[in-house]
Amino acid sequence: MVTNNMLRHAGSSGSDGVSMGDTNQNSQQHISENGLSTSLLSMETNTTISRKQQRCKILRWSFYLVLGGTLLGLTLPKNTNITSQTWQLLSNIIGYTYFLAWSLSFYPQIYLNYQRKTTQGLSVDFCCLNVLGYVCYTLYTTNFYFNKNVIDAYKDKMSSLSDNDNTTTQRKGEITVTGNDVAFAIHAIIMATFTLSQVGFYDTFTARPPSKRVYIIFFCTAAFCLLYILGTWLYQGQVDILGFLYVLGSIKICVTIGKYVPQALMNRSRKSTVGWNVWNVILDLTGGILSLIQLVGDCWAMNDWSGLVGNPAKLLLSFITITFDGIFLIQHYILYPENEETYSPLPAIESIDMK
Repeated sequence: MVTNNMLRHAGSSGSDGVSMGDTNQNSQQHISENGLSTSLLSMETNTTISRKQQRCKILRWSFYLVLGGTLLGLTLPKNTNITSQTWQLLSNIIGYTYFLAWSLSFYPQIYLNYQRKTTQGLSVDFCCLNVLGYVCYTLYTTNFYFNKNVIDAYKDKMSSLSDNDNTTTQRKGEITVTGNDVAFAIHAIIMATFTLSQVGFYDTFTARPPSKRVYIIFFCTAAFCLLYILGTWLYQGQVDILGFLYVLGSIKICVTIGKYVPQALMNRSRKSTVGWNVWNVILDLTGGILSLIQLVGDCWAMNDWSGLVGNPAKLLLSFITITFDGIFLIQHYILYPENEETYSPLPAIESIDMK
């Protein structure tokens, strides 16, 4: 027979059991919420620290870049066509600073490929077209700088354009290709070839072949150059070397646009810039801005604005570089703001080269 005391005792025990269960559940939920808050706080702190470290890194390397450009500018030969001694020195410093910026821009990507042991995230089309572009640019700059026949032909052409020019602007026909332009072009073709070789070494060209578009561009470039050489030889009785160099400069400009587009499209398709080193972009942008400043400043100092028309490759390359690097920075920091350091050395990234 169940007594009232027994019923009261059972009710009390049941009530205590529910109360204890609720307490344990609330405690676990509280611990979970605290853990989540701690995790979010930790992530926010790490992000803040990472951004501060990146800003410090940018400032530190900017100092090294300016210091190196200044030392090279002070010690290496200057452009004697510039009459102003002050701008002659500043032009040399700016030129070798841009030389260092553009030259160093290859190394972060090369190191990233080595660190990850893969080139996934880097467009193969970009690498192939980079080599083609710098072959053309090296031939362009070295001939304008070293080839006496080209220099004389350029001056004759610029002089003929200014025969009827009665303005205060005197077109002297001085070449604006400088020693740092040549040094960069030679260094660039070596580094671009090395980066392309990393695709074959880490991923093989069988797994990551260039698209058909690249083969078409290579074929059209070779065919156009041969037809131009043959055509001028048949029509003029000799090869128009100056005109051929402008053809190479035009090819370099078109290839530069063509090489950036696949990488920008790949970043958009993957919604990520992992595998595409942002330091490459920052240094490339720095070089483009300084190259443009040097070219415009040299023309101003020599009172010879024909140098802008006479060196279209350098002028347009600066504008194209600035434009596309701006797009890449927007992709990296705004559209797809991911920190490459949070990824493992071998992230699972699919190749999405545009076919």
